[in-house]
Amino acid sequence: MALQPRILMVEDHPDVADLYQLKLQLEGYRVAVAADGASGLELAGSLRPDVILLDIHLPMLDGMQMLAALRERPDTRDIPVVVFTEDESRELMEEAERLAAAAYLVKANVLPSGLAQVVAAVLRDAPARVETAADVIIQAS
Repeated sequence: MALQPRILMVEDHPDVADLYQLKLQLEGYRVAVAADGASGLELAGSLRPDVILLDIHLPMLDGMQMLAALRERPDTRDIPVVVFTEDESRELMEEAERLAAAAYLVKANVLPSGLAQVVAAVLRDAPARVETAADVIIQAS
């Protein structure tokens, strides 16, 4: 039996992390949670998750700094990252795209089931994305 995909969620609000972690676990994913960017970066290197869900406004190291650091390291550069934030800033969306984020989701517009669908799509498309570095940015309507 194949192992369930591992997700690393980097989220500093425990209630948000618990809600989405539960839904993802019910969908069959193994989910680890880091409460700040520095721990998230460390866990990304040791866990080698299949997907990282990354908030932007984090203590210790913000999400964009963490994403840039992930892309610089050979052991984490190809891990798909879904930016999952409340921030609808055009500049952040463009920076996430430049750093090859797989998707940019605004929390207020995504139910837990929608997040699980995006994770499934990212996992399904992961080999093509690594080869082509294609970006998919999902913006708020």
